[in-house]
Amino acid sequence: MYRQPELPLDITERERQPKIQPQGRPTLDERFDDFHASHPWILEALEELTTQWVDADGGRIGVKALFEQLRWSSPHIASGEPFRLNNNFTSRYARLLCARHPEWASVFQLRSLRTSDDSRYLTLDDRDQVK
Repeated sequence: MYRQPELPLDITERERQPKIQPQGRPTLDERFDDFHASHPWILEALEELTTQWVDADGGRIGVKALFEQLRWSSPHIASGEPFRLNNNFTSRYARLLCARHPEWASVFQLRSLRTSDDSRYLTLDDRDQVK
């Protein structure tokens, strides 16, 4: 996996720390957990799309491309209303897919999360490779 090089900027460690979430506002992980619990079929649909891609020797693919496929194929899946997939959740879904299917680690490019602990989903080494 590719690790984006860091530029030699004069940024203090304090500035690098993620901003603290205002009280009462759920974190991205909390919002993802709620969304995933309410829509477990999305992970299954992503698994099916990834399986089709891998079986066709498609090589690497981004989870956002899979999200677009879901949007295209299921625009009114939720009770006839337009269904919304939040792009902020793609990194979490990519990690869940790799955790459930370690053989797909080379299919998705993963980078370290800035707002969460990567080990919550799977373990990455110092080069962002799935262990």
